[in-house]
Amino acid sequence: MRLVTYRKGALTGVGVRLPEGIVPTRYLDMRAFLDDGETALAHAREVAAMGAASAIQPDRILAPIPRPEKIFGSGPNFLKHLEEEPGAILTDEQFFFSKLPSSVVGDGDPIELTRPGTELHADLEVELGIVIGRRARFVSEADAMEYVAGYTVIHDFSCRWIQFKDQQITLGKNLDTFCPMGPDLVLKDEVPDPNALRMRSWLNDQQMQDESTAAMRFSIPSMVSYLSELVTLVPGDIITNGTPDGIGTFRTPPIYVQPGDTVVVDIEGIGRLTNPVVLSEHRLSPKYFFRNTYE
Repeated sequence: MRLVTYRKGALTGVGVRLPEGIVPTRYLDMRAFLDDGETALAHAREVAAMGAASAIQPDRILAPIPRPEKIFGSGPNFLKHLEEEPGAILTDEQFFFSKLPSSVVGDGDPIELTRPGTELHADLEVELGIVIGRRARFVSEADAMEYVAGYTVIHDFSCRWIQFKDQQITLGKNLDTFCPMGPDLVLKDEVPDPNALRMRSWLNDQQMQDESTAAMRFSIPSMVSYLSELVTLVPGDIITNGTPDGIGTFRTPPIYVQPGDTVVVDIEGIGRLTNPVVLSEHRLSPKYFFRNTYE
C-alpha cells in the first residue's frame, strides 16, 4: 500500500494512492495514522477496496510526513562514498546527524539557495527514508523490522561550505527547503527486499549517482536498533540510509547545483522527487560566508 499526504482545497489529509487517484482516509495527519497502527491500516485497506469510485484528484501531494518529530541522517554508509571523500576514516561505529523538520518540502517544491550554488557549494544526495511505525526503545536487530512502517525517498540536499567548515554538519544540511521528501510512504509489505533497491540522482540531464542499497555497510535493522538504544523512536520518525558515491563536491572539478537547475532523486519501487532550484529573495549576510576547507 502507498500512502500520501494530500491537499484538496482547504483540506489536508492522508490518502491511499491508486492508479485512478487518491482515496481519502479519515485521517488528517500521517503521524496520527501511524499512531493508530493496525486500526489505521485496516481502515486504509477498507477505503482502498472502494477503488475508483472514491478516488479524488488532489490539488497537491505534500511530503508524506510534513513535520516529523525526528529525522536522523546516516553518515557515510557506502564504502565508495567513503573512498571518494578526502580524509575520510573508516570506522566500525554508526554516525548520525539531524535533519530538522523545518527543512522538509515535497515533490515539486522549490529548493531555495540563499547564494549562488558556486558560493554555497550546494550539492545533492539521494537517500532511502526508513519510517518508524511503532514506539521503539531498546529494540534488538532481530526485532527491528517490526517497528518499521515503510519507506520514502529523502533528498539530503546539502550546503558544503557550511557543512565542512568546523564540521557544521547539522547547519549545512538544514537550510529551509533542504529536505525534499516523498512523494509516497510505501508500506513495507510492498518492498520485499529493501536491501536491493537501485538509488539514482540527476542534476538536470546528468546522472550523478547510481548504486544499490545492497552496498550499505550498516543494515536497516542495525540502524533502527542502534538508535533505539539511545533515543526513543516514535511513529513518523525517519532514519535515512546514507548516500552513495557520485556527489558533486568530490568530483574533479566539483559540480555544484545552481539556481535554475532541476534535481531529481529516485529509488526503485519507492518513488522519485523532482525539485527546481531557485535563488531565494533572501541572502545570507556576508558575516556567515566562509570558504570550503576542501578548496
